[in-house]
Amino acid sequence: MIVRDVMTREVASVQADASIEAAIALMLDRRISGLPVLDRAGAVVGIVTEGDVLRRPELGTARPQPGWIQYVVDPDRLAETYAREHGRHVSDVMTRALVTVSPEATLADVVGLMARHRIRRLPVVEQGRLAGIVARADLLRPLHAALRRTRTAPSRSDAEIRVAVEAAIAGTGFLPAGRVTVTVAEGEVALHGTVTGERQRAALRAAAESVTGVRMVRDGLSCVDAPTDGAHAVG
Repeated sequence: MIVRDVMTREVASVQADASIEAAIALMLDRRISGLPVLDRAGAVVGIVTEGDVLRRPELGTARPQPGWIQYVVDPDRLAETYAREHGRHVSDVMTRALVTVSPEATLADVVGLMARHRIRRLPVVEQGRLAGIVARADLLRPLHAALRRTRTAPSRSDAEIRVAVEAAIAGTGFLPAGRVTVTVAEGEVALHGTVTGERQRAALRAAAESVTGVRMVRDGLSCVDAPTDGAHAVG
C-alpha cells in the first residue's frame, strides 16, 4: 500500500498572502488542525497549523522579551519571533521548513517521517503541485480494515493455526526455539513455557493474537527473573 491509496485528495489550503483570521476560520469550519500553504502559482510553500498561531498577544500568550535579551540574541531571530507572534498574514507565521511526500511513497516512509519530524500530517506533492494530504487518520482507516479482515477471515484448522503461531513467535526474534509450547483447540491457543520478563510475555501474546483464525489466547507462561545467581519464578 502506498500514499496514493490512502491520502485525502480534497484538501483545504490557503495562500501565503491570506490573513491569519481567514486561515483560522477555515480550520475551524473544516475541523482540521493544519492547512498547506500555496503561492500564487499553486506550488506548496509551507504549512500553517494550530501550533503556529498559539503564541499571540491577543491571547496573552506571546513570549515576554526582557530588555537585556537584545544583547545576547541575534537581532534577526528576535525580528522573526516578533513577526510570527504579531503578523497578520499566513506568510508571517507558517512553517517554511516543509516536509512533503510523494504519492508513490510507502506507508512506512510516511510513519518514519512523522516520527522523525514529530508532525501529524504531510502534504502530498506531485510535479511540484499539491496532490493531497496524508494525516494520521488516513493511516488508521487501512489499519482498521486490516484488523477487521483478520477477525472475519475464513476459518483455519487448528494445525494450521499452530504452525502460524509458532512462526509468529519465532519471528519475534528474542526467544530461543523450544522455549514456548503452542497448543490449539477450536481456535483457542494456549502458550506454555518460560519467559524472563513481562514484556516478553506481552510480546508472545501479541504474536499469537495477530494470527488469523485465533479466537482466544490462554497465557500459561511462567515468568522468571533474567539469569542471575538467584533466579526464581515470579509468576
